[in-house]
Amino acid sequence: MRSLKNLKITKSIESKRLIYNESILDKIDRYTNYLIFGALIYFSIVGLYKITPSANSDLEYIVYSIVLIFVLYSSYCLFTEKKLKEISFSIHKEEAKRRILEYAKKYHYRISNISNNLIYLNEPINSFSFLDEERTIIIFFKDQSVLYTVIKSGRRINAPVLFSQHIIRKDVRKILHQEKFTLTRKKSYFDRFFNDPS
Repeated sequence: MRSLKNLKITKSIESKRLIYNESILDKIDRYTNYLIFGALIYFSIVGLYKITPSANSDLEYIVYSIVLIFVLYSSYCLFTEKKLKEISFSIHKEEAKRRILEYAKKYHYRISNISNNLIYLNEPINSFSFLDEERTIIIFFKDQSVLYTVIKSGRRINAPVLFSQHIIRKDVRKILHQEKFTLTRKKSYFDRFFNDPS
């Protein structure tokens, strides 16, 4: 897991943003990401401008446009990864915490840093990899809501979380809003995006 040194729980909850002492390696990692995404945005825009209009240029426009949209979305995810998203609920705070812990245990998250107002749920990014890479859901508890974000830690670079954050938001909202709490089979990403009627 990425090191969140001296995470300030109360200040993070109040500001709805992760507040901690960022290490020099984390800062280098973040600015490396900014540099990579900035370069990709620049080359995508330059590529679009350099396309010579012709009967066969539609494919080039499509490729450069897809790359540009993906890089812009990735940059947005990187810039907002410290921002805490909020999900409100009407149940008791302890019941909300119990439900989230049950969800984590059933789906084999490694639970860490359990405190009154904070839980980390850690999940391997790639179960086939020998590298120590994890996706971490950081959940703060308020009286009638949870604040959360999802960060990814890698051996070489901490790339932003792109799509799983939307699935996690849907899961957390669902378990906090159920009248009678039940856990069902965890669906694959494909199932959740395309075959989930809820």
